[in-house]
Amino acid sequence: MQAARMHQTPEVFFSDSKLQTADYQEAKRQLTEALMERADFSSFHGLREESKRERIREACDQIIAHYITTPLTAAQMSLLKDQAIDDLLGFGPIEVLMADQEVSDIMINGHRQVFIERRGKIVLTDVVFTSEKHLLGVIQKIVGIVGRRVDESSPMVDARMPDGSRFNAIIPPLALDGCLVSIRKFKKQKMSLHRYIETGSMNKAMCDFLALCAQIRLNIVISGGTGSGKTTLLNALSGNIHVSERIVTIEDAAELQLQQPHVLRMETRPPNMEGIGEVTQRQLVKNALRMRPDRIILGEIRGDEVIDMLSAMNTGHDGSMSTIHANTPRDAISRIESLVGMSSLNMSPVSLRQQIVSALHLVVQIARQHDGQRRITQIDEMVGLEDANVVMQNLFGFRPGAMGADGLLTGTFYCTGVKPQFLKQAAYFGKEQEMLACLKEVTGN
Repeated sequence: MQAARMHQTPEVFFSDSKLQTADYQEAKRQLTEALMERADFSSFHGLREESKRERIREACDQIIAHYITTPLTAAQMSLLKDQAIDDLLGFGPIEVLMADQEVSDIMINGHRQVFIERRGKIVLTDVVFTSEKHLLGVIQKIVGIVGRRVDESSPMVDARMPDGSRFNAIIPPLALDGCLVSIRKFKKQKMSLHRYIETGSMNKAMCDFLALCAQIRLNIVISGGTGSGKTTLLNALSGNIHVSERIVTIEDAAELQLQQPHVLRMETRPPNMEGIGEVTQRQLVKNALRMRPDRIILGEIRGDEVIDMLSAMNTGHDGSMSTIHANTPRDAISRIESLVGMSSLNMSPVSLRQQIVSALHLVVQIARQHDGQRRITQIDEMVGLEDANVVMQNLFGFRPGAMGADGLLTGTFYCTGVKPQFLKQAAYFGKEQEMLACLKEVTGN
């Protein structure tokens, strides 16, 4: 691994560019081809990771000694062997990015351009693949590990990498300028709700309030744009569910890390090569209702499974949670209406809205703002219907200010002081006074 040699400027994320000269690239090409031709990879079966690395390093030494005449420095030689190991056992040039805990997203736009998100900022790296064939080989390795495929007849693929990271790839002919890859890295350390206070994503009153909302079994939808941190917040909220509860999680790609002892995890399945065997979120939600869950946590509402999720929330599965792509709490409700409208369910707009306001208690809006910081920007309660329109009231939020000299957005978290209608439910769980204490802090940082 070469992670120790990395550094960052505001525009470009550098790795070992000074070492990767034209001579180095030619030597790397020769070594890779020779390894693929001469190395006996069948002998690797059953070996530990360190033993595999040692075998490849020995093979590299033999090939370099006998077949590669390109002059290289000692540092280049060491890097050459490390990258050969990453190519054969790991994920090639992006192995070093996968190992960096500060990198949250990796975006590959063809073999010569790799972007990352690091500390909330998207920056270009100097990481490159030797060719489109090299990049396609890494893609094939990743999807092959999890039993998926990608080729000209099926040029798009979603997969979950061995460490849990989300992987998406589109290859030619759909991708016109080379293979396109997006990797949302899996966080090994679960982020607690209180960590959001330390990072400036919410204040203490908001944090305590959301923790109480999870404890008193409110039905919560987390709304936000792509990359805003919806799943991370959902994971943090789930930490406040009581250990005695039976929880069913349903996701397209399993990311949630619930710590409770009674968790049933389910994941969708795409169709096989013959186009059969697909298992959708709706099928899993329907099945979950037969499994006597106390709560259902749906990773993301994205299709007609919303019908069964609303039904579950309305029929005794209080405390259920999900996420949805939307820019405001009001947009989240509109999107739910649209998803139901695209299904085969025939329901009048008024009946549908009544179903929504009866099912949901709270919409939490999270956003990645201009400074790269993710913040809870609104917490709105569902109130009811008025003249066939959904009525919501704002409980907490964030008022943005000017950009500070440190590059961070200034602003203030606020509480409106409005008492929510679900105070009765808080009283039922003995949490009314604690919730009222959160609502007394009208403004704060």
